[in-house]
Amino acid sequence: MLALVVPGARRRWAWVAQAALGGFRRRLSVAGGASPCSPLPEKDPAFWVTPSRSYSATDRTERLDMSKFPVENVRNFGIIAHVDHGKSTLADRLLEMTGTIAKTDHNKQVLDKLQVERERGITVKAQTASLFYNYGGKLYLLNLIDTPGHVDFNYEVSRSLSACQGVLLVIDANEGIQAQTVANFFLAFEAQLSIIPIINKIDLKNADPERVEKQIEKMFDIPSDECIKISAKLGTNIERVLQAVIERIAPPKVSRENPLKALVFDSTFDQYRGVIANVALFDGVVSKGDKIVSAHKQKTYEVNEVGILSPDEQQTQKLYAGQVGYLIAGMKDVTEAQIGDTLYLHKQPVEPLPGFKSARPMVFAGMYPIDQSEYNNLKSAIEKLTLNDSSVTVHRDSSLALGAGWRLGFLGLLHMEVFNQRLEQEYNASVILTTPTVPYKAVLSSAKLVKEYREKEITIINPAQFPDKSKVTEYLEPVVLGTIITPDEYTGKIMTLCLARRAVQKNMVFIDQNRVMLEYLFPLNEIVVDFYDSLKSLSSGYASFDYEDAGYQTADLVKMDILLNGNPVEELVTIVHNYVQLSVTPFGVFLEEILEWFAFPSPVHFTEEELRQMGLHELPTVIELVSV
Repeated sequence: MLALVVPGARRRWAWVAQAALGGFRRRLSVAGGASPCSPLPEKDPAFWVTPSRSYSATDRTERLDMSKFPVENVRNFGIIAHVDHGKSTLADRLLEMTGTIAKTDHNKQVLDKLQVERERGITVKAQTASLFYNYGGKLYLLNLIDTPGHVDFNYEVSRSLSACQGVLLVIDANEGIQAQTVANFFLAFEAQLSIIPIINKIDLKNADPERVEKQIEKMFDIPSDECIKISAKLGTNIERVLQAVIERIAPPKVSRENPLKALVFDSTFDQYRGVIANVALFDGVVSKGDKIVSAHKQKTYEVNEVGILSPDEQQTQKLYAGQVGYLIAGMKDVTEAQIGDTLYLHKQPVEPLPGFKSARPMVFAGMYPIDQSEYNNLKSAIEKLTLNDSSVTVHRDSSLALGAGWRLGFLGLLHMEVFNQRLEQEYNASVILTTPTVPYKAVLSSAKLVKEYREKEITIINPAQFPDKSKVTEYLEPVVLGTIITPDEYTGKIMTLCLARRAVQKNMVFIDQNRVMLEYLFPLNEIVVDFYDSLKSLSSGYASFDYEDAGYQTADLVKMDILLNGNPVEELVTIVHNYVQLSVTPFGVFLEEILEWFAFPSPVHFTEEELRQMGLHELPTVIELVSV
């Protein structure tokens, strides 16, 4: 494989040979006049409060009085969809329709604040916005959460849904149901949320909303008359969506009379104000000056500021049960605002909310500075970036060839690429990123080893630390349950690809006359690098893929070392399955190109028989490269 070198101003590729096989403050703007969709009458004293003179000069600003929104007039909902099905565009139209933002031609991905999100056209981090909408003579508070659509950010979706009572499930009228559509539906279904199917992009030439309605009815058992056909791009039927949110999604079941119980479902870090925690209030009231306690850390904090996001920060007097907003309480580290933590008032303890499972890294990669003199700068950049992305794990690492660095854990390859791109764009950091690997496990064979490692089952995140066969009773590799949705004409080719990746078929369902859903159990190592590209190539881009963690399974694994001039090169170590047969010719050509690029005196030559003699199927497997 290749290791990506990312300079500050530009990118270049450094060829590090790897013997792997495959390889977001504006104030709340108020429209003049009270049209049916205007958020609030301008300067209406019923909804605005001016703080008393006891506040400091910086606090003498008008704030929304959130007590004017009873629980029955609050709706909390999210938007979920497969990647590129129009979630962010729909969010833009909802913001415009409710008067939250001015209607202009420049409103594209308004809730996507990161540069990488705008460049790639994807949502990486879930964003919240509070909308005000007049319907049936009542003013409603609609709290919207726009979520990512890629499988790597599934964790972001699941925790965002904990603050919702319903979702808009957006489906492309041309592409129909895709793999991530299915995954997101079941996330919402298992959370017992109201689901409103939205068929988007009906303006497209090849759109077939009737076909998609049938797919929805067959796959999700939702009657076709409950589907809303829209064009988020043109704004068609957007008002029907808002009305459906109010009519079909129930208000939160909370009590403002009970003690405070707030769920932290997201957090960001501001270097001047500290941690900004996104909270959903399940009970009680919170206001500036309150002393709150973290159920996880058991630390006490004083609330400095509360407010809503519309979509930028808008301070309020208080936040009430059923509402979603932000809270700043002098937390200096994102780890203090543990995702899934429960906040309560000092001396008024409550039973903590269930919270979330910790995000489990699916791939690991080594990260090193191009120049060791840049180590401290890169360390600072990684620390700052991980404050805003708590799902990244960081372990110190070192290498004889690359020097001091880190072993980072990510939720997937796209997550790794986005993190890397943000390092470049936001911190001008230059890094060498090694080939991604997956976390293996080994069950130790003796009590002495268990005492040495302090556990019987160890996790290996660095292939160079893979233990010898004599020390273990069995190796375990991570597996995932993969879902593929494809036109049926490509089924044969895709099945062949899956079998070649050691996958076991679990299910096969026809969604309609032309499309089929396949479920396979995959070893994670077989799909982490190039499976998605191969799938897209075989299906002419029509197939979609999603996966979920399925634990570990026993496997016959071998450690493959590469020796250069007789010396092992730690950075080139990889773990492969015993069944692997190396295709000698392309592998040899690959190494020749690499070594020639590094200006070795002469390329390496070896035969298939020589590789067999080196014991590819024995531990440790060694491929010895000798430069003459």
